[in-house]
Amino acid sequence: MFAIGNDELNEAPKLGEFILCEQCGKRHRIAYGTQTLADGTKELATALAFYTCRGKTYLAGINGKDIRGSYKK
Repeated sequence: MFAIGNDELNEAPKLGEFILCEQCGKRHRIAYGTQTLADGTKELATALAFYTCRGKTYLAGINGKDIRGSYKK
């Protein structure tokens, strides 16, 4: 289970195009999903940001904010 409060999300730094992976120490490109609109067109859905490392997908951000917590260490 994962929970994050509005205050924590507001204080989190903005998410860039890349992140430094906590799993392998390398940089990974941030990816976003797409959503299909009522007219059938697709657009980028930036509500959830993720990255892939070693075949696994990890949550990186919500609404453009870095939620990994590494900035607090």
